[in-house]
Amino acid sequence: MAQVLKEAQRDKILEAAKLELLHYGYKEASMRRIAAQAEMTVGNLYRYFKGKDQLIQAITLPALMQLDQLVRRLTDDRISLNQPHSRVGLPMSELRQKTDQLAMDLTELSVQMPQEMRILMLHSDLSEQISGWLLSLMEVLAKEWALFPQHREAEFSALCRMFSASLFQGVREVFSDAVQLDQNQLCAVLRIYFDLFLSMFKPAVKGDQE
Repeated sequence: MAQVLKEAQRDKILEAAKLELLHYGYKEASMRRIAAQAEMTVGNLYRYFKGKDQLIQAITLPALMQLDQLVRRLTDDRISLNQPHSRVGLPMSELRQKTDQLAMDLTELSVQMPQEMRILMLHSDLSEQISGWLLSLMEVLAKEWALFPQHREAEFSALCRMFSASLFQGVREVFSDAVQLDQNQLCAVLRIYFDLFLSMFKPAVKGDQE
C-alpha cells in the first residue's frame, strides 16, 4: 500500500513538473512551485527528485524510448537513437516511400504524449542531443547517397550541419505550435515538410536514380 501511495505521489509530481516546464521553461521553472502544485513540501519533493534535471529525464525518457522504437521500426532496425552509425544502408528511394508513415507515427506519438514531446523538443540540452544525433546520421547518409561528392571535407561538414539543423528546427517548430493544429493538420504538415526536405536532394547512388 505504501508503495502504491509513493508511486501516486511521484506521478503527481511529474504532472506538476510538466505544467511548470511548459509554462516557464527549464531555466525559470521552480522546484518550490512544483512542490506547491503537487501539494507537498519542497523537502519532500527532493526526496523523490534531486533537481530539475532528474525531473526532465523522468518526464522525457518514455517519449525518447517511443521515438527510438518508431525510428527502428520505420527503418527495419537500421537506425536507432541509442547507437552511432558508420553505415546505414538505407536508400533514399526507400526513405521517400516512408515519409507518410513517419508523419503518421510522429503525429500519433504527439497525441499520446503531447506534453512530453513538447518538453523533449524545446528543452535545450535534449534538443542538442537529438540535433547532434541527426547531424551524425546526416553525415553517414550524405556519404552513402553521394549528396555532395564534389565538395571538400570542410564544405561537406558545413552542408551536413546546415541540412540537419534545418530538419530538426522545422520539426521542433511544428511541435512548439502543435496545440494549434489538430491531428490531421499536424500529420499533413509533417508529411509535406519531409517530402519537401528530401526533394532538395538528387541521389547519385546507383539504384537510387528516379
